[in-house]
Amino acid sequence: MGTQLNPLSACIGVLTQPKATFFVLKKQHNWSWLAFLLIMVAAILPMYYYFHVVDFQWYKESIIASQFSNVSPSEQQSARGLLEATQGIIGTVITPFIMMLTLVSIIAGYLNITTKIDPQNINSYGDWFGFSWWVLMPSCVGALLSLGILFFATDGQISFDAISPSALSFIFAIPPTSSWFGLASSIKLETFWTMYLIFIGLSQWVELSRQRAIIIAFTPCLVIWLSWALLLLF
Repeated sequence: MGTQLNPLSACIGVLTQPKATFFVLKKQHNWSWLAFLLIMVAAILPMYYYFHVVDFQWYKESIIASQFSNVSPSEQQSARGLLEATQGIIGTVITPFIMMLTLVSIIAGYLNITTKIDPQNINSYGDWFGFSWWVLMPSCVGALLSLGILFFATDGQISFDAISPSALSFIFAIPPTSSWFGLASSIKLETFWTMYLIFIGLSQWVELSRQRAIIIAFTPCLVIWLSWALLLLF
């Protein structure tokens, strides 16, 4: 597989043959530019397309009704003005771009620190920064599902959750008024896929026990979700 692999086939291989692909990627760190481009498109395109097909007046009023129903009319009007900005270039392009860069920077820093327990590990922060784009490739699958849902929508009254169709809030139709909406929106099926890819990638890039690799890959999200749920319960 290694002799036939290239940046494009690696993007597919990470999803279909992750173990063999990460084995090759360990020596091909400069290929992550394509994963970076695909991830950024996956982050930006669904949101950009959403605001081109949604009934924006309906969208604004649904947000006001669900999140600003207990504030004064003047504050609601201010919120409407802020919502107008989400339809522009900042809301649909720049914001997801910055958020994705921030996320990858955090993942890379976390992996750079936690993998130091392997004395043979010579990977730098830059190496893990590239690695982090590869493990986020499942988001491209989520983006394709989102675009399909938006394309076949019968009217413009489309829930914003359609941008993340794998989120529990979308799957179980949890309304924005629910106190569990935020947590449910953050739990996405592709996140579990990403955690699995981190585990597989670690097993190929560093010498760690299976148990340690699993802990490094799964602990952050699970701790955040559990803490969030406990706060909601108590």
